[in-house]
Amino acid sequence: MYVDDSCPWFIVSTKPRQEFVAERNLKLLGVEVYLPIYFKKIKKNKEKVEVIAPLFSGYIFAQFPIDQLYHSVIYTRGVKTVLGNRECLWTIGNCKVDDIKRRENNGVVILKKRKPDFKKGDKILIDEGDFDGWEGIFYEELPDRQRAVIMLTNVGF
Repeated sequence: MYVDDSCPWFIVSTKPRQEFVAERNLKLLGVEVYLPIYFKKIKKNKEKVEVIAPLFSGYIFAQFPIDQLYHSVIYTRGVKTVLGNRECLWTIGNCKVDDIKRRENNGVVILKKRKPDFKKGDKILIDEGDFDGWEGIFYEELPDRQRAVIMLTNVGF
């Protein structure tokens, strides 16, 4: 199915560990799908091995004409829902998807090398992404070592 480049990418939530199933089934519907993947290090039999894993666990991006395919998409095997509601679906801009694609090598997103680990309570400055320029306090690193919990100090309530 042809999708105009100006069409936004909708954020599709998948059922647990069903990203690849949802991707395959949406493509069979003719939906343009993007599932960014990366090499994730896991322990298997006491050894660290690399496996292919979704960059955004539980989410994929899809471009499709809402009026024609919305109902089919939300009932596709592997799909939990499309974020938002039919009147106002959440999207991610083409430029953000293109940014991720530019970091790919042979279809796999190459993650930037990390600086030495932070300690709980360290003050940090976010230098890329949607929160570029924001300050925060490092709280903890998540188990896959690719993400962390940061308490943003610029947020007011």
